[in-house]
Amino acid sequence: MQAQTFTKTGTKAKEAVKLDKSVFGAEINQALIDQSVYVYLSNQRQANAHSKNRGDVSGGGKKPWRQKGTGRARHGSSRSPIWTGGGVTFGPTNNRNYKKSLSKKMKKAAMRSALSYLQANNKVSVFEGFDIAETKKTAGLQAILNKAGIEGKTIVLQGKLDDELLLAARNIKSVIMSHVGEINVYSLLNADNVIIIESALEEITNKWGEKQAVVKEEKPKVVKVSNKSEKK
Repeated sequence: MQAQTFTKTGTKAKEAVKLDKSVFGAEINQALIDQSVYVYLSNQRQANAHSKNRGDVSGGGKKPWRQKGTGRARHGSSRSPIWTGGGVTFGPTNNRNYKKSLSKKMKKAAMRSALSYLQANNKVSVFEGFDIAETKKTAGLQAILNKAGIEGKTIVLQGKLDDELLLAARNIKSVIMSHVGEINVYSLLNADNVIIIESALEEITNKWGEKQAVVKEEKPKVVKVSNKSEKK
């Protein structure tokens, strides 16, 4: 499996880079992708909304009026939910926990499905690097992307973060620099293009690829033969 490959200047490379089929050509599990996105968005939530129940509202310690003889309905506290200024029934509280999780196998399978989906839709590009050593400016990086025809929201995956590349990309709103270990399914699917630096492909394969189990060869058992005669 090959991906569209570009040189450091943004021109198409003569030889395309081969991608690991277990990572970029896996079967796309849509249900697992949806679940991974749901878990990610749930973990971003914060329980900020909070309402007071009748026990949290101050006041209301005195009975508004006596139980009988007034002709009015009986009440025990002015902080009741049916009173103005009273507590809230079944309102939101800040002790709610939205955290969810996926198993390691499910996370890896979801990442493989997301990368395979992007590759199938021609959204994955491999760059040998970015030749911005001379300019070290945003304009140089933008010119390379324009030359390669990269438009829209773009994620650049690196094995090792390059400080010069980070400085050059920080003023381009549509470009996000990310380390391979920090990426998630939601960010990948939310991008129009995914650029992978060629040096990071090995780390991606080791991190999300399906490693074949090593079968150990069993050594033949050695049977010891005793020379001693059997005692009668």
